[in-house]
Amino acid sequence: LLPLLAACAESSLLPDEAGFGIVSGRWNGERWEGLGFAVLQGDTLHVVGHRPDPGYYYDEYVRFSVPFRGEGVYEVPSSGGQLAQITGGDAGYFPPAAGAARITGYSAGSAVVRGTLRLEAGGPDGAWRFEDGSFDVPVYPSFEAVPRWGR
Repeated sequence: LLPLLAACAESSLLPDEAGFGIVSGRWNGERWEGLGFAVLQGDTLHVVGHRPDPGYYYDEYVRFSVPFRGEGVYEVPSSGGQLAQITGGDAGYFPPAAGAARITGYSAGSAVVRGTLRLEAGGPDGAWRFEDGSFDVPVYPSFEAVPRWGR
């Protein structure tokens, strides 16, 4: 029984999705965990986290893009970040978000990037905050190379 309980305690809230990593943090104080990936196109790194709720066709996204120079701290201007809540696949709120990202690890050989993140946006019900964020995600050469999200 103890090994089973330990396995459950360590399990993610998300289904196992090949080709994706994990983006996690707190959205307005609530635990948030989603599947994620990164795309490195030219000198720009794009990181995307996605938390779906297939029962209600509701999705949340955490996104940022920065000119990539390797490990270090990056300011994310509002033109480079976004927190989004989508209902029914196309309606929702997509406010720009500003904050900071810290790239703590990058390996071109294994195509993985990891780091921390905080973003803030003006949502329809006041400020949205994504805090204590972290990501450990695979890096793709283009958005076309990213596997499709499962539902």
